Amino acid sequence: MKLYLPTIALPTNRLKWLLVPVLALLFLFLGTPERAAAQGQQRVVQLSGFVAIGDSLYGVAGVNVFIPKAGRGTQTNQYGFFSLPVLAGDSVVFSAIGYKKQYLIIPKNFSSQSYSVIMQMQEDPTELPTVDVFPYATEQDFKKAVLSLKLPDEGRSNAEKNLDPERLEELFKNTAMDGNANFRNFNMQRVQRQEQRNMYPTISPFAIPALINMIKNGDFNKK
Repeated sequence: MKLYLPTIALPTNRLKWLLVPVLALLFLFLGTPERAAAQGQQRVVQLSGFVAIGDSLYGVAGVNVFIPKAGRGTQTNQYGFFSLPVLAGDSVVFSAIGYKKQYLIIPKNFSSQSYSVIMQMQEDPTELPTVDVFPYATEQDFKKAVLSLKLPDEGRSNAEKNLDPERLEELFKNTAMDGNANFRNFNMQRVQRQEQRNMYPTISPFAIPALINMIKNGDFNKK
């Protein structure tokens, strides 16, 4: 048994108006992935390089390689090499004590997965103000200044105060013992008690004859 579905013929103009929104939705959905890829997350690039002094090939160790936008970074090793992941469009700052800061910008449209660079650091020595160690015109003026110098706490120095016997005795009485001191004190008392148990009365061999004579003479009876 065959079923026949009725067909409905739409006017040509009406069909065109129905196809317009359908085609618009198709273009919208088809363009979404490309737009998401263009406006999505930035590409991750592995930045590696070598930091040298000027035009030489001497590597600089301990140079800070910092990404201000991400708040992270790394340092060059003892040979001047470094490596860290960055994003396309990031700005990288190279800084070290005694050198000028150097900047590197990763292109936003960079398509490769790795980026290599040789960074040349320029020396920037810091000049400190002059310090006069002996601000005196002559050596004689310096000696006079030293001899006329009055030191605080005349009579007794701080060392003498700290080593005063009365002060040390006061500290010894008022300072509590720590764990080690209590342990030593306990062991010492235990040894003393053990020695007292093992002590026996001793008699001198020279006193035995005198004791016998006293017994014979009845000296104990007289008392």
